[in-house]
Amino acid sequence: MNRKMLSTISIAILLISTILLLPVGQSNFQPEIDNNQKIIEMFLQVDESRIYNYHEKLMNFGPRYTGSINCSLAADYIYDEFEKMDLEVEFHNWEYDGFQSRNIIATLNGSDKNSNAIFIMSAHYDCTPGSLGADDDGSGVAAVLAAAEIMSKYSFNHTVRFIAFSGEEVGTYGSFTYARDAYEQGDNIVAVINIDMIGYAETTEGGKYIRFHSPERSMWIAEFATAIGEKYGEFLDMYVETRPNYIGADHQAFVDYGYDGVWIAHHDGYQWANTPEDTPDHLNWTYQTKATKLLLAVVAELAIKPLDVQVVLRSPYEGKGYIFNKPIFSLACGKGWYKNRRGMTLIFGRADAIADVFSDEKIEYVVFCLDGNFMKFDSEPPYEWKIQGKHYPVFGKTKLKVYAYTESQKFATDEMDITIFTTSCQYGKW
Repeated sequence: MNRKMLSTISIAILLISTILLLPVGQSNFQPEIDNNQKIIEMFLQVDESRIYNYHEKLMNFGPRYTGSINCSLAADYIYDEFEKMDLEVEFHNWEYDGFQSRNIIATLNGSDKNSNAIFIMSAHYDCTPGSLGADDDGSGVAAVLAAAEIMSKYSFNHTVRFIAFSGEEVGTYGSFTYARDAYEQGDNIVAVINIDMIGYAETTEGGKYIRFHSPERSMWIAEFATAIGEKYGEFLDMYVETRPNYIGADHQAFVDYGYDGVWIAHHDGYQWANTPEDTPDHLNWTYQTKATKLLLAVVAELAIKPLDVQVVLRSPYEGKGYIFNKPIFSLACGKGWYKNRRGMTLIFGRADAIADVFSDEKIEYVVFCLDGNFMKFDSEPPYEWKIQGKHYPVFGKTKLKVYAYTESQKFATDEMDITIFTTSCQYGKW
């Protein structure tokens, strides 16, 4: 074995050891220990009457099945409420699988001109036929509107978007089309806080906990929210439980397109979801208010904290089919949400992985991995790697992951699932 190869292997072993000792995701993204008085001031403005008012007006439209006149009228109402807050408001019109409807997006622009980071707080305003959707998801819409009204009077380093999706109950089509379009236009969405059913509690334990259902890549959001619950525990008396991911909610479309997101719901079970019995008389307004306060605190803390380092996989593209390093066809697969086929990336032959890194601090190196195994490190931009096997070719589904480390060992990650068929490998002959 020559000296150059021995040196390369030694460095690889060192890097792998470092990676294995670190948690997954944006591990440096932690709230400050001391209470932020501005955050406290914000969430103390959340009260039951404010939330109830938004919820009651939404209920007045009756069942809001996607494509119905009731759903359209509810969209107009949500748009008008956002507009009263002096936010930048727009409709995101979408059409998919025979459905036509509108998402409503309200933007609170960040004050840091050097940041293009976006944090999303969302809920869905549609419901199943014959249901008022009081909990699923009128409770989430009321929380988003209440948080937006309060936060609109403050400034944050990063941009916050408050979004009301339609099409959730027919296949999460509203969030799918929005996430797809946002990805294709290059939006830097850091986290999606998707609120879906937070209006119910019937037990003492249930009244103190809210559940963050998270895919592995987004676990840092749940950990961050857990820290926020503990940080403001004396004010909120509401804590976070982390649970496995659920793919049937609006956050999943963003995850499919390479963003981080979580689905948030109450602790106690709710037997009336998606039935005509999902009515306001079942809701626990004390719990709803506490949950809204916590979620406002989470989003506000995220939007205030500087991003020390961020890495984004710029290539290959999500939702594309590649032939010899060229994106030839689209693989959106919106109707395949339940099989995790949305945003899938298929590669035949070679393809290049390219990562963009954002940090005020000097980057020490960037590490490319497949299925948790070190493949290459790069210490100079542009950070790129020819996707291939190490000792044997790569055939089939694999996870491409990139780590970026600063000189002070702050780090960030990004990842994507790819299906690749290539005969290329760094060592060996095939």
